[in-house]
Amino acid sequence: MQVYWCDIQPVLDQPEAFLRWCRQQGIRPEDYLCLDDAIRHLAGLQLRRFAAERDGAGLPANVSHSSGLVVCVCGNAAAGIDVEEILPSPALPEGFLTPEEQRWIQVQEEPHRAFSRLWTRKESLIKARRRVLADIPALPSLVEKGVLLDTVDGLHIRELSILPEQYTVSVSCGESGPMELIPLSIHQIFPI
Repeated sequence: MQVYWCDIQPVLDQPEAFLRWCRQQGIRPEDYLCLDDAIRHLAGLQLRRFAAERDGAGLPANVSHSSGLVVCVCGNAAAGIDVEEILPSPALPEGFLTPEEQRWIQVQEEPHRAFSRLWTRKESLIKARRRVLADIPALPSLVEKGVLLDTVDGLHIRELSILPEQYTVSVSCGESGPMELIPLSIHQIFPI
């Protein structure tokens, strides 16, 4: 499996070159909710294209983005990836975390980081199963006897070290083999 990633924060901070690239490509960023959404979405599409060119079209690929980081997992087996910026834990509707998961978060030294770890694992599992966010309550607990699980229903869950002070990145896949991290520059994503 390969994981492509790009720190797009410089483009979010100074989007002028990105807007020129959009005009050259005939893309209308104003069709998006906001400029930041256009940048993140188009960066995800570019990562997917880069992966298809390098690894072969037709391989399953999954994309996620949060704030200034965009990631894409690609390989021979279906996989899900999720990235979240590490922020204070949001209030979630009841049922998204099991009581054991809630207890696990509460006893961690950094509860906001623990929440992020747990949440990205849940989302990556849902994506690997090709399900939707509303299906998260149906997942089994990802904490057993106070320990965060690395395998759930035959899917292996890994946390990746990509800008680890700012983000949590999790991948769920049926393979347990090596995972190659491939950083890409903004200029590779948006040739500007």
